[in-house]
Parts: sequence; structure tokens; C-alpha cells
Amino acid sequence: MNSLRLLLASIGVVLFQWAFLQGLPLSQYGNPYIYIWVLMLLPQPMSRQRQFLIAFLLGSIMDSFEQSGGAHSLACLMLILAKPSLENALLGFRKPEEDEGLASLPLGAFLTTAGILVVLHHLFLFIMENYGLQHLDTVLIRTLVSSLITLLLLVILHGLTARRYAKK
Repeated sequence: MNSLRLLLASIGVVLFQWAFLQGLPLSQYGNPYIYIWVLMLLPQPMSRQRQFLIAFLLGSIMDSFEQSGGAHSLACLMLILAKPSLENALLGFRKPEEDEGLASLPLGAFLTTAGILVVLHHLFLFIMENYGLQHLDTVLIRTLVSSLITLLLLVILHGLTARRYAKK
């Protein structure tokens, strides 16, 4: 994904997040956070420094909107840290020229990979927002509800924007 498309996708997703998703009545149980879709689109051959910078900037923007004190930034950085290992474990090693991020995966592989990344991101985010595991039941309920809604929206986005589906 070139830089201009990445920038436009980031702006579009963040605007959609704040224009429509933040007002959902589910906010006490959890919110869908589809802005992490941008991080999932980043291909592995992109430099790790650039990926971490994009994750930090995107998380910082969300932190400024939600006034969450850096929780989104840390959760985004954790997602970028876990993404290559998870992709290699689930999808195998791919040649750099073949790796277009998760956008080129068939639905099943996308759902598995994105599902794990979404749960990891949300669990880390809600633990950070809750200052630990004092209310584990609340953290788990928010993680479950937010992850399910986020994953549903990400599958819709994937279906609308995937360039091609791999034939495997």
C-alpha cells in the first residue's frame, strides 16, 4: 500500500470512527475500534521503524480524541509488535514481494489473523484503561463485545476493499 493510500485510509477510518462509531449505545460495554484496520494493512516488508511510527501516531490521535492517556498508543504498538510473529505462525513465511498485508488474504485467513489481533489489541487497551486487572470481569466483557463488533466491521471492510483473494 503506497503512502498516499495509507494516509487516506487512516483519515477515513478515524473520521468514520468518530463520526459514527463513538455514539453507539454500546459504549458502556465496549466500542468497536476499526482504526486498527490501518495497522493490519501494513505489509511486513515495510520497515519496523515506520510501522511503529504509524502505530504510535494513529494511537496518539485516538488518545487525543478519547483522552485515554496513551492507552491507544500502547495497544497499537503492541499490535505492531505481535503482528509479524502471528502472521508467520498462522500464514507461514511469505516472500516480501508477495506480502501485501492482510488485505490480500482470503476471508478465512483474514478472519483468523484479524480476530486474534483484535482480541489482543482490545484486551491490552482495556487493561490499560482499567489500570490493571482489578475488575477482570468488566475487562473481559468489554473485550468480548468490542472485539466481536470490531471484527464484524473489519470483515465488511475487508470484503469491500480487498484487492484480490488469494487462491489457497
